[in-house]
Amino acid sequence: MTRLVVNTISAVLAALLVLTLAALVAGRMMFAEPDVTQIRSVRSALEADRILFVFAHPDDEILVTEMISRAVAEGIEVTTVTATRGEAGTQYPPVVDQAWLGVVREAELRRHGFALGVTRQIVLGLPDGGVPDTPDAELADMVRAVIDDVRPDVIVGFHPASGISMHPDHRAMGRAAIGAAGDIPLLYVLGPRPGFRRFGGEAQRQVAALQPEPDFAIGADPRLKLRAWNIHQSQTRYIQGTAGLPAWLLYSLWRQEYYAWSEEAVAPRE
Repeated sequence: MTRLVVNTISAVLAALLVLTLAALVAGRMMFAEPDVTQIRSVRSALEADRILFVFAHPDDEILVTEMISRAVAEGIEVTTVTATRGEAGTQYPPVVDQAWLGVVREAELRRHGFALGVTRQIVLGLPDGGVPDTPDAELADMVRAVIDDVRPDVIVGFHPASGISMHPDHRAMGRAAIGAAGDIPLLYVLGPRPGFRRFGGEAQRQVAALQPEPDFAIGADPRLKLRAWNIHQSQTRYIQGTAGLPAWLLYSLWRQEYYAWSEEAVAPRE
């Protein structure tokens, strides 16, 4: 191989590397909220010894793997409430007869919570896709019963207007968290609005338009997200099937978890 050929190959490889890095930086900018405060310590930022997460389906907790992981590492007691067993979901890929999907997805949820070190996982057993059929006051009572038992310092849940995906179950549980929180500070988990405006279709553009400004972000380890989808084996290919992107690529771009304090709740002291 001549020196000219070697030099040409080296130049091409260098150019490809530069283009790849530039594309990665540009992609991450698309999934980033500008000028958002970054936090390192969950305990310091939330002033919490106990945190309650309120969600709708098995796999919703993947949205907050970084917060849960850091909270557990800092000795914070973490409890999750999941409204449904996910029995009406689509399988990505099929792993079980549909009649048993709820059993499988609840098991996936509990396995993932165990891997994260969650202290307690509560599944309410409401019908998947039918959470809004239960009146908001009754949903709030269910969450309030858990609050009375767990006595959390902070509650984390869905933004009630957008629910990170406009899913009716998400929004119903967002309303339930507000109705149950009382004077306990309530955090909404949010998505990156710039990325949602560019990807995900009309529903995600609606989410971006409805979401509040994030109050802070936590740098998210993509390995936690990928491990989570591998544990949720009935949903492992969900990202590829719905967003058209492999999970490893999405989480190489979406590197932050975003949160906003609820205006209906009381944020911790400054």
